[in-house]
This record gives sequence, C-alpha cells and structure tokens, in this order.
Amino acid sequence: MASDASPISVLFARGILARLAIWPALRIAVHQNWGGPQSAQKQRWLAGVIIDEFEASLPPVSAAFDSYQSAPMHPSHTLPEPDIEYIETMLLQIMDDEFEIALEDGSAFDVARDAVRLWNDAKEGKDGYVKDLETQADRMKGKMPQYEVDAGSASDWEDSDSGNEDESGSDSEDFGKEVVPQLLNHAKEVSDIDEDGFTTVKRRGGR
Repeated sequence: MASDASPISVLFARGILARLAIWPALRIAVHQNWGGPQSAQKQRWLAGVIIDEFEASLPPVSAAFDSYQSAPMHPSHTLPEPDIEYIETMLLQIMDDEFEIALEDGSAFDVARDAVRLWNDAKEGKDGYVKDLETQADRMKGKMPQYEVDAGSASDWEDSDSGNEDESGSDSEDFGKEVVPQLLNHAKEVSDIDEDGFTTVKRRGGR
C-alpha cells in the first residue's frame, strides 16, 4: 500500500488487518509458526496482497485526469475489482504455499466475502464494520486458539490458556458462520472435532 494511500485504502486496510487477525485458521498457523519463523510477517504480507488486489481497481490519482482535459485518461489501465471467488482461491493457495495448510472448512470463503464487503464499505466511507472487526481483534489479543495437534506418532497439544476463551470455544462467535478450522495434512486428511469442541489438527509429517 502506497504511503500516499487514499482514505478508501486506509479504511480498507484497517478492516483487512482486523479480519485476518480473527481468522482461526491463520491464527493457529501463526501461533504454531507453520509458516516458519516469519509467520507473523507473512500474516501482514497476506494483508498487503489482499489490499493491493483491490487497490489495483482504483485509477491512479496522478494519472486520473489529463492536464489539458477534464475527462479521465486511460480508464482501461485500472483492473476489475476482485470478486469473492477470486479472493477465496488466492487465500487457499497462499495458506497452502506459505503455511502448508489445506482448508476445507469454508473459512477462506468467509474471509473473501468479508473482504469484498469491506471494500464496498470503504468506497462509501462506512467504517462501522471495520470498527466491529477491530473490537473483536482487540479482544482476542493474547489468547491462544483452541485446538489439538495430531502429529502422527508425536503427542497431542492442547491450548493451555483455554480458560481465557469464551464458553463457546470459538474465536469467531460474532460471525456465526466460522467454526474452528479443519486443517488437512499432505494426504489431504480431514481433521476431527471432538466432543469438547477442539479441532484435532493433523499436520504434515516431519515438521
């Protein structure tokens, strides 16, 4: 995102950063360093990728108008706005490439849908949803996601700070549609959710 970002971009960036901060699958991946020691930086990089995709649909401010004409110049230089399907596909690919996670819980679709909503709101100057997301993100700071790790022959891992979570055990209860993520290993093996609401995360071997 450019240093002279427009108000639209600034508002949209706030929303995207907050939305990614409460995405359970990404929170788990960053907490466990599944993207390596740069996992937290990769989360911020992912936010930048999403922001750039939408900003590409805005006409460049410096080239929006010709010095001698009042009509916009080269409107074809702007790209179409990304749709939900495009962003979902991009998220799934990045999570697989950067964090070695394959998702089948539908949460990438939810994030993509919210990204489109945030963009449309930003263009209209609406910040209500952004503030809601920021409030949820602030509430989750310092909390660890609830899940268990099944590393094959290795022992399981369980959230030792689960008492700080809400009784529902879900990080995204305000959304209603997201659940604790189902993560797949190299063999695309679906993880299990036990009766206590914990996700058994089956990671790729050797990591």
